[in-house]
Amino acid sequence: MSGNRFRPARTAALAVVTTLLVTGGSASAASAGVRPLSHCTSVDGGELVYDDFTKYNNSLNHAVNQWNALNPINVKADTASTYADVDVSDYTSSSDSRSGWFDCSAGADDIKLNTHYMDGYNESQRHAVVTHEFGHSLKLDHGPEIAVMDSCSACYNPNMNNNLQAWDINSYHNVWGY
Repeated sequence: MSGNRFRPARTAALAVVTTLLVTGGSASAASAGVRPLSHCTSVDGGELVYDDFTKYNNSLNHAVNQWNALNPINVKADTASTYADVDVSDYTSSSDSRSGWFDCSAGADDIKLNTHYMDGYNESQRHAVVTHEFGHSLKLDHGPEIAVMDSCSACYNPNMNNNLQAWDINSYHNVWGY
């Protein structure tokens, strides 16, 4: 995901036209292009446990609340009696065009937040980036511009109040059920 650009919000008409083009004019925006990531997920035993090494705690809490509202996967902080499935941490790089990224690897997976961009974002943009990266850890791929899972989550339309949209919710339920 690249986050060093800020594209203006698209009009509702453009979103409808794009959805109709992508879906052949027959499906709703909620079902357009729903597909899971094929290579990994941080979910283990119906839960996603994270370690918090980030300074963006408001955005982390927002993301956790958004995904937990959907069920059945319980996203929760690591405790003394659990092992983290994903580490959420910060790094700084002006040469990396991403504001955040998710990587699954041996041991705990990683959500990395690039302070070079994140520090310049408003709260809504930061919320969108962290929610987006948690979406990847939940096995969701990129979605259309009308979703948090848009490939440029920092470009997220502020009129959506940085909440999950129908496409995000449908994708989650397509992967995890209800």
